[in-house]
Amino acid sequence: MSDRKEEISYYDLGGREAEMYRAIDEFLALSKRYSPQAVRRKRIIGVVAGIIGTMASALFMLVTSMVLLFLISVLISGWLVVYFAFSYGKRPFPDVVRVNSIIDRDGLENIYNDLMHAKHIDFTYIHVGDEYLFKRGRVMCRIKNIARTYIRVVSDDDSTSYYASIEAYDETGKLNIDIKQLTEFTSKNRQRTFEELVQPIEEKRYRLKKLEDRI
Repeated sequence: MSDRKEEISYYDLGGREAEMYRAIDEFLALSKRYSPQAVRRKRIIGVVAGIIGTMASALFMLVTSMVLLFLISVLISGWLVVYFAFSYGKRPFPDVVRVNSIIDRDGLENIYNDLMHAKHIDFTYIHVGDEYLFKRGRVMCRIKNIARTYIRVVSDDDSTSYYASIEAYDETGKLNIDIKQLTEFTSKNRQRTFEELVQPIEEKRYRLKKLEDRI
């Protein structure tokens, strides 16, 4: 793990610290997504996809003679090649920065213990501890940093999608986490499902707020 020292330094501590970090790392899939090996693999896939896209666009133009569409496709494919070849992985990944920042400030053991006792929200990737919210395969945040839970609306020309979501702010900036897509047809049913999903989160937020008020 020494080749990941700048990105993930906790393995270098060894012993219990490394084991605690490994549990958090594997739950959030940080190394799986952002290790040097994973970054190289994604860069290769991105470059290859861009090249294939360019070739497919050229073939499409030969068949249809749609030059404008070809040029647009080439620009997009070219951007993919340049991005993955020269930019992807050059800057720290926000999920890694956020998790490591929280661990540095709050303590590894505190977060590990919270993860071990966190409760799973059924049919989601969300686990809620006493102080932290974890989304399996992605990221974590402090519950006290959650500014609101809300229904996120995503619209395009063909459809509208709804998500039960979280908005949080911490020392690394803004974070949005989707809890689950709301597939109910009526707004009343969506609202009811949304309230059921966020209830355990809001209960923890309320408890932490009461504790802060006492202090």
